Amino acid sequence: MFDDPKALTSANWHDIHMWLQWLWIYVPLVFTFVFTMLTAHAFIPSLVATNHLPANANRLRLPLTGFAAIILVAAVVMMVLVINSTLDVEKFYDRFWI
Repeated sequence: MFDDPKALTSANWHDIHMWLQWLWIYVPLVFTFVFTMLTAHAFIPSLVATNHLPANANRLRLPLTGFAAIILVAAVVMMVLVINSTLDVEKFYDRFWI
C-alpha cells in the first residue's frame, strides 16, 4: 500500500521547521485582519449610531481599513510561503490527511 517511512534528515527537519514557522506567522495575521475589519466596519459604526462614541470617531475607519488591507496582503504572502513549504514537506511525507 504505502512505502515504509524512512529516517528524516536534517534537511527534512528544516523543511518542517520552515513550514510550521510560516504557518504560525499566518494565523495571527488572519486574526489581526479579522479584528481590524470587525472594529472598522461593525463596532465603530454601531457605537457611533448609538451615541456611545462621538461622530468624529468615524474618521478612524479609513486608517483601520487601510491597515487591514496591508495585513491581508501580508497574510496572502504568508499563505503562498506555507504552500511553497508544503511542497518541500511533500517530498518525504505525501499523506497530509492521514
